[in-house]
Amino acid sequence: MAICKKSALNRRGVHRGKGIHSVYLSNDLYGQSMSELQQEQRIAKRVTLIGAIWDCLLGIAKIIAGYFSQSQALIADGIHSLSDLVTDVFVYFASSNARQGPDENHPYGHLRFETVTTVFLGIVLIIVAFGIGYESITSHTQAEFTWYGLAALLATIIIKEIIFHYTKNAGEKIQSKLLIANAWHSRSDALSSVAVLIGLIGVSFGYAWADMVASIVVALLIGKMAVEMIWENLAELVDTAPDPKLIAQIKGTANSLKNVMAPHDVRARSMAGKIYLDMHIHVPSYASVSEGHYLGDLVAYTIKKAHPQVADVMVHIDTDDKVQTDSFQNTDNKKPPHLNLPARHQIMADLGFLLRQHTDYLDIEHTKLHYLADGLDIELIGLLDKVPEGRQLHHLTQAIYLDMKSAPYGNKVTVLWQSPEVDK
Repeated sequence: MAICKKSALNRRGVHRGKGIHSVYLSNDLYGQSMSELQQEQRIAKRVTLIGAIWDCLLGIAKIIAGYFSQSQALIADGIHSLSDLVTDVFVYFASSNARQGPDENHPYGHLRFETVTTVFLGIVLIIVAFGIGYESITSHTQAEFTWYGLAALLATIIIKEIIFHYTKNAGEKIQSKLLIANAWHSRSDALSSVAVLIGLIGVSFGYAWADMVASIVVALLIGKMAVEMIWENLAELVDTAPDPKLIAQIKGTANSLKNVMAPHDVRARSMAGKIYLDMHIHVPSYASVSEGHYLGDLVAYTIKKAHPQVADVMVHIDTDDKVQTDSFQNTDNKKPPHLNLPARHQIMADLGFLLRQHTDYLDIEHTKLHYLADGLDIELIGLLDKVPEGRQLHHLTQAIYLDMKSAPYGNKVTVLWQSPEVDK
């Protein structure tokens, strides 16, 4: 056991603890505030309501035009628009529930309501696609080209493309996968209307089968979109990690900060397009607990500024005594070496006994313990104003060292003598 003697200190914070500790960042500071969630909720409901009104008008117009044109594809396209209206209703209510803040039963918030609703919408759309395809194959009506049918289709293509961009931009603004999915649903309506338009043009040139083919294309478009929607959101429900490229970018953001190194064991989950992240970082070994907390806060703030889709960050602080890389994929459940060392309450009891001859001038309660990979370092706090007159610091330090020799732990013991000015 070695000893290091230091002269009187004249400021706080020279003796700094090192070890492994965690920084937990609360929703109040780093998560979304209630005002932000309410603002996002208002945006989602307004956008969805506008889209629902147009879906209703366009759906009715195309069904009427399809009836008088005897166009099964145009009627199918009208049904597709009305199915958009049904999904708009689901999106409206899901957005209202999903944008509520965290509570006791949902500490991560309610964003998964969006995910579940999106899966449900995908299932509904698959049923719609099968229905349209079946009806187009079994129907024996002969389609006719009409100008009002053409007008309904052109109006749908233009309006639904506008709604697509409007809804998609809003979804990207509030990072709502449900709104973005609904936007693509609107675009699928525009694309299916293009297919129907091509079919009606084919009918006008004498190709009666063109209407049926166009209707089947509509069904395939809806089915493809639905399967992709379900697959993507089921992956989110089972906590599939986000894009590895994004994780690498987040690591780079953390690693770019001074006194922060080797971000590792990064784990992330997605909720309705937002990412909840936890990660380990290394900080200098002699950083205090408060400095480690500061660096953790800085990492979380910097990541959220650089990557707006990150809603919350939890940072675990490791020292640079032994720099680690990603290890959570190869855990072996072995007890870390530093956990074999005694806890603070036991060490304090031992120090109280071993140093009982020095309690008049040692502040044992504020002893600094540094749990390192290779053992324990101990920093004892000596009070200069309590030193008996005529006693020399060198002799007192040597006496403390001799008494600490019988301690069964400790790589190094450091005695830090503080002057009264430290507490002024």
